[in-house]
Amino acid sequence: MRGDAAALIADLTDEQRDAVTTSASPLCIVAGAGSGKTRVLTRRIAWQAATGNIDPRHVLALTFTRRAAGELRRRTRSLGLRDEVAAGTFHGVALAVLRSHWEAKGHKPPELLQRRMAFLAKANPKLDRSAVADLDAEIGWSRARMVTPDRYSQAAADAKRRPPLGASFTADAYAAYNEAKRKRRLIDFDDILALAHDAMTNDESFAAAQRWRHRHLLVDEFQDVNPLQFAVLKSWLGPASTLLVVGDPNQAIYGWNGAEPELLRNIDQHIPGIAVQHLRTNFRSSPEILAAAGRVLGEPPQPSARPPGDEPTVRALEGDEEAVATARAVRGRHRPGAPWRHQAILVRTNAQLPPLRSALEAAGIPTRSRGEGALLRRPEIMDLLDEWHANRPLKMAIADTTEIDPDLSPERVAMVESFLELAHDHLALEKNATVEDFLTSLRSDDRGNAANDGVELTTFHGAKGLEWPIVHLLGLEDGLVPIAFANSRAAFQEEQRLLYVAVTRAERELHVSWCRHRVIGNKVLARPPSPWLSAFTAEAPELPDDRPSFANIRAKIAAHADIDLTEPDALQRQVVFDGIVRWREQHAKAARVAPTAVLSDRATRLLAAERPCSIDELAEMEGVGPGRARRFGLEILEITCLDE
Repeated sequence: MRGDAAALIADLTDEQRDAVTTSASPLCIVAGAGSGKTRVLTRRIAWQAATGNIDPRHVLALTFTRRAAGELRRRTRSLGLRDEVAAGTFHGVALAVLRSHWEAKGHKPPELLQRRMAFLAKANPKLDRSAVADLDAEIGWSRARMVTPDRYSQAAADAKRRPPLGASFTADAYAAYNEAKRKRRLIDFDDILALAHDAMTNDESFAAAQRWRHRHLLVDEFQDVNPLQFAVLKSWLGPASTLLVVGDPNQAIYGWNGAEPELLRNIDQHIPGIAVQHLRTNFRSSPEILAAAGRVLGEPPQPSARPPGDEPTVRALEGDEEAVATARAVRGRHRPGAPWRHQAILVRTNAQLPPLRSALEAAGIPTRSRGEGALLRRPEIMDLLDEWHANRPLKMAIADTTEIDPDLSPERVAMVESFLELAHDHLALEKNATVEDFLTSLRSDDRGNAANDGVELTTFHGAKGLEWPIVHLLGLEDGLVPIAFANSRAAFQEEQRLLYVAVTRAERELHVSWCRHRVIGNKVLARPPSPWLSAFTAEAPELPDDRPSFANIRAKIAAHADIDLTEPDALQRQVVFDGIVRWREQHAKAARVAPTAVLSDRATRLLAAERPCSIDELAEMEGVGPGRARRFGLEILEITCLDE
């Protein structure tokens, strides 16, 4: 057995070996992107079992997808574990716990509501599908954060959420939904977690049996845990339990769905006495890609185990050439004999995918997509299809669609426009097609994409947990990256982490592009570059001790003979002015525009004179305004807020 244990850690790095063999519990492993997280997690289970520290029959691994749970079980079996490790999603495990509780109590299980949106639509017949989808999202967010209907309005205000239907209506609809479920003896997926928590909290004998059965708990992707899931996890812990959580706060990208990255960032406050270990080395990406990823976050890059490679490339395009130019770039990077699936195209929204797929397929490049499988189930597309009859000529259905609902969000408008483009493209292949012919083609495309070799088309969110040798990042413009509705500091920072996740999917090559102009609705609009575009062209950041501060101001301005060194305010003004000038030159170079297009000379002088220290102050300044404050605020404040 000891020999088996030694073999399990023989090929690990020192930091991986420490994480596998430590006896600390509770334990948190902060695992950076590409650091071998799953490898360490499965080796730890196998090593701890081989050394007699745990009984694998009492291990419970919690994941966020069935695929991840299946992969964990497969890997532990391949490592020689004779006993199957229990692994499942939070909802799957909670439902199994509930079934045991109902059986023990002789209770008839309630009926599980499979689709909350359909139930809400029937209960709110005056709402269109888009409004129902918004209501469903707000209820889901509330349940994840254990917010009851009577507390919803205040909680939404505190979180700076702007429910499209209004806080009061949403709270009332939420309460009515709960009451309707109660009368019909229905539970939804969030109820599964809440009821499992109640059973473990209020039935001590039942809880003790469950804690004995699953006494070694492991949680993967802990940064994605929401408060309700965390409460359930804590209820499963007993005096004899061991706990391991693994995650990366820099990959926390599901705050919109209720996840709370603060649980991982401040885990010692939530789980007292927990030990923390780090997996820093990245085995996936080249040093150049990791340097760019570090600049996106404004943090030192991860060390890379790969040899040096190419720097990321940046291209400025026009919106009408983006799809064709991307297809050419993909073909240009394709190596003879290499599979097409070695390349991926990542975008911020699903609405950007259809024209890209059309351009690639027109160029004879096979594609596969994880993001478009639910296209026909999107509410705005379902509303459109309600007006299209299956046997109607597709050409007539398109011609009669003269306008798009102006109340839809920009992303949903873009998705409808992209769907209509797909329909036009289908007519080029089958001019007498009916609506049903077109829809059948879409469904068959989705089935084929799952297994065929092809260039992957997906969103930043859809790319989480995946990797490719060559990645093309498209649409790095303000309004997409960050998304236009990221109007709070927390949302802005989540957009920053989302871009970091997308960047760190690339192994060998990273190609970035943005569009100077795009067609939005019926207008051609100028598009400012993303505030993070410079991360892909900038040189390595200066060391922290070289940033402006009163400790080094005099050395920095010694060349300015016209400055009175005895007058501190003059020193501040000059250092801030010089810093802003350098900053705007970097952004201008990355965006290929004049420095004054980034920030006017007058605004530069005002920043040096007033030296604002908050986003609100920036937003009120002439020449800056709310838009630039949101896009560049954190970078500008690092220059204007000098250390005393």
